[in-house]
Amino acid sequence: MGETEPMPNDRGREKSGGEPRDADRDPVPTEPTGARERPGRSRAPGPPSKGSERSRWSWRRKWVGSERAWNVPEAAFPVEGSMEEKARHLLRYAVLAPSSHNTQPWLFTVSDDRVEVYADRDRWLTVADPDKRELFLSVGAALENLLVAAEHFGMGHDVEYFPGSESNHAATVTLSERDRSDDTDESTSARESASAHESASPNESSPRDSRLFDAIPRRRTNSGRYQERTIPREDLRALRELCVEEDIAVQFVTDPADKGAVADLVERATRRQFADPAYRRELARWVGRGAFGDSFPEAKVGKVLLRYLNVGRQQGRSDAALVRDSPVLVVIRTVGDRRTAWVRAGQVFERASLLATVLGLQTHPMSAPLEEPALRRELSDLLGAADDGREWPPQHLFRLGYGKTIAEPSPRRSPEAMLLD
Repeated sequence: MGETEPMPNDRGREKSGGEPRDADRDPVPTEPTGARERPGRSRAPGPPSKGSERSRWSWRRKWVGSERAWNVPEAAFPVEGSMEEKARHLLRYAVLAPSSHNTQPWLFTVSDDRVEVYADRDRWLTVADPDKRELFLSVGAALENLLVAAEHFGMGHDVEYFPGSESNHAATVTLSERDRSDDTDESTSARESASAHESASPNESSPRDSRLFDAIPRRRTNSGRYQERTIPREDLRALRELCVEEDIAVQFVTDPADKGAVADLVERATRRQFADPAYRRELARWVGRGAFGDSFPEAKVGKVLLRYLNVGRQQGRSDAALVRDSPVLVVIRTVGDRRTAWVRAGQVFERASLLATVLGLQTHPMSAPLEEPALRRELSDLLGAADDGREWPPQHLFRLGYGKTIAEPSPRRSPEAMLLD
């Protein structure tokens, strides 16, 4: 594909034990045939169902938060506290992760040294993301922030992906105290397994360092135009090397003709989506809640306009221009196209976003062509096949460059609003 950076066959050192055949699929529902689960309702431990408790839960489920959540003083970490107190503090960093439409679709439980991470299906974009791929990508980004913060504060962790029968239970993180006197061996900090039955080999070294932690509260999604400034090759190399997961690849698109072809896919996908009234209603709902940081009047006006006007042609042209003018497009690809791959791809995206922040770079996801199955296949063909003969479906596409303006932080809910009782 022109001068597109090649996709390596083996992306590194952090082994997941492979894709489990059964554990990575949604379980067959066990309720009677006549019973129907309302769309968006989780079967994990859930909210209270009566009286004022129901009202309180409904309010915090719809709330998109404020900018106050971005102010997390490092000194507030409970060094002398219990493991559970430390785990709860780590969630203050987890919730600063990016997500589709800023839906923040994650929930947590904390018990002693265990943090369970759930996908919040009440915040699932059922129209734009029917297979839940972006839902679990978002959860993976929150998980990565949690792990970056844990390592910064000297804690080891063991991650188990989809450990039980609940399809929205994405991961269980078991934390441990790490001996800081032996920081040369970081293998105890990142043993990650892909199923409940198979543990992975430890990392030779962790890809997470203090620079990434410092970037968590500074990371922004910048949807504006980027400067016409070349990104140094050594910075691109550093971003690629940050992906240590096996069976995940980071691919760069730099050739103008190739970027133009991707821009065409973005424009076509955007027009298709906005032509669907259901898609516009879903997007309008999140705009109306203020998910994108608009003022109350702006959010309400935007909601009405999106709901009743098809602006797909204008939006498609605008997004395509952003893609063409970006110095680099980045695609995250995986072997396999199931839930564990999606979560781990989300981790890689957030890790890359944090390093980009350190390097003075900005990121902006361009998900439209991945949300249209036919166009996703076209994008995969455009990117080219790997030499190993395996399928590497694209999971995430984003712009990378130096922003012309400084992006403002988007609203975030506090961890307390995301804890399951």
